[in-house]
Amino acid sequence: MRSKLIKTILTWFLAFAFVPLAFGQEEDFVKLWEAKIPGIDKVSTDGKGNVYITDKQGYLFQFNAKGESINQLATSLSAPVTHLDAFKTVNIFLFSASLQRFEILDRFLNPIINKSIDETGVLGWVSQASLGNNNSLWVYDESDLNLKKINLSNNELLQAQAINTIIQKNDLEIILLIERYNLLFLQVAGEGIYIFDNQANFLEKIPLLTDYSALIDGDFIYSIEKDQLVQTNYLTKVSKTIALPMAKSPDRLALSYQQLILANEKGVVVFERPKDF
Repeated sequence: MRSKLIKTILTWFLAFAFVPLAFGQEEDFVKLWEAKIPGIDKVSTDGKGNVYITDKQGYLFQFNAKGESINQLATSLSAPVTHLDAFKTVNIFLFSASLQRFEILDRFLNPIINKSIDETGVLGWVSQASLGNNNSLWVYDESDLNLKKINLSNNELLQAQAINTIIQKNDLEIILLIERYNLLFLQVAGEGIYIFDNQANFLEKIPLLTDYSALIDGDFIYSIEKDQLVQTNYLTKVSKTIALPMAKSPDRLALSYQQLILANEKGVVVFERPKDF
């Protein structure tokens, strides 16, 4: 009888020992470098692992993958940057909603284009703007609640989509607008990411419980939710999490092929990118 009881307990133990846990995984983070920059605003990376940071005065700082400062620029915007994107490597895009202007720099931070939004033919108030493929510009125009795609070569309006017919709200807080892999991602604070094709046709929504801007890398959406980094595959809808390594939770996020960049308004800390993340 005793032998049978021990055998039963052992069976239960083994069964529960191999049940997959639904908690965020633990990760030993390896810190590579950090930089203290007061008033950090936006963070981005390019394909070579360079890190770009703007502060709230519109200054742009460029570091290489080793954390060495290689460039600093007082951009022509001289104002908080609403959107910073260095993904294409050959150019860096900056947009300021307060000035209603955008600037495109080459990889050496030399100006290529500096335009006001109304020069593109959009006469409303644009809260988000982002570069698209084939020399195009995506904007969200709050005056008519339309998502618009503009040909920068001739300022032709290529696409327009009334967002309030999809989201059923008129007071949207759009915190991300970005094109990746021929898809357009539009993030609404506290709701999630709405995915469109490159013709502005709505495809689906991925819920996200965060007011912080997410990022897109491959088939994944990365977001900061409380003290967790969440990876969501927008094709399979499978998510997993890891606990963030910083004592004060960051609210800005960037990823390169080998590095995880976390920042708050006081500084940026760069870690080795976790495996399978």
